[in-house]
Formats: sequence, structure tokens, C-alpha cells
Amino acid sequence: MRRLGDEVAPERRHRTECGLAGPSEAIREALAMLHRKAQLVAMGREYDDLYQSEPVPISDVTAALYPDND
Repeated sequence: MRRLGDEVAPERRHRTECGLAGPSEAIREALAMLHRKAQLVAMGREYDDLYQSEPVPISDVTAALYPDND
């Protein structure tokens, strides 16, 4: 039989280390992190769709700043 206390002890320690008040705040933070990650994934897919998996063209300013990156 598993003991719940042993399973949640690391979660409590991580919550404390991150300065989160309780489980609800930890869940909110986890959902916010998941939302940010989903936004980044969606943005990457939009770039892929826009440029059809070809390299993204660089601006003239970037080319001038980094001439060795042709």
C-alpha cells in the first residue's frame, strides 16, 4: 500500500522553494507555464506555415551586423 505523504513530500518542498503558498497556487503556475509553452509552439508552427519550412530571411540590419553568417 502506498503512503500519500511520501508521494507529496517532494511536491511540498518544491512549492516552498518556489515561494508558492499552496497547491492551488502551484496548479495556477503550472497552467500558466503550460499556456506560455503552448503559445511558443503555436508561434513556431505559424512561422513554419508562413515560410513553408524554408530558412527565415534575415533583415538588412542583421546581415550588416553579422556579415559572417551568410
